[in-house]
Order: sequence, then structure tokens, then C-alpha cells
Amino acid sequence: MSRSLLKSKRDDQVRPGISSVEERHVVGAVTDNTISAILKEKASLEELQIAVSYLRGEGSELDCLGYPLTGQVGGLYEVVSADALSAGTEP
Repeated sequence: MSRSLLKSKRDDQVRPGISSVEERHVVGAVTDNTISAILKEKASLEELQIAVSYLRGEGSELDCLGYPLTGQVGGLYEVVSADALSAGTEP
């Protein structure tokens, strides 16, 4: 599977980006708008996995105590948690 390369705005390092196929594998059933929003975040696969883990209530006891997510992971959490299809509220 080929991975695209993204150039970070914070520094000039090139890092692998996430494909929509990888996104769907991690987040499950979500709308196309959510997939687009996740791609726009330009996050790593690991960051997406952490956000989804929090959303599903997985993780250590410390993770589940309600500490707020910040940065890239927090943004991904907001995007995925707002998805109607994932939440089961799509008409």
C-alpha cells in the first residue's frame, strides 16, 4: 500500500499521511464529509487511533478520567465524535 507524504507546516520534515482507506479502517462507518475533514487535519495514523480510542472509551484508567484531549488528537476527536453515521443518528 502506498502512502502519501505530507510536509508539516510546523517544521520542514516530511511524514507519511493517512489514506482514506486507512481512515475508514480505524474509524469504521463514517460519512464522506467526516473522511474529508480527517484528511484536512493532516494527522498521523497514530493520532487518529488515539482519538478513536478515546471516543470508544478504551485506554487506561487514567485515560478514562476525563482529561481533555488537545492539539491534533483533540481536533480529530471533535471531527469523529460529531459524525452522525458513527453516532447512529443519521436519518
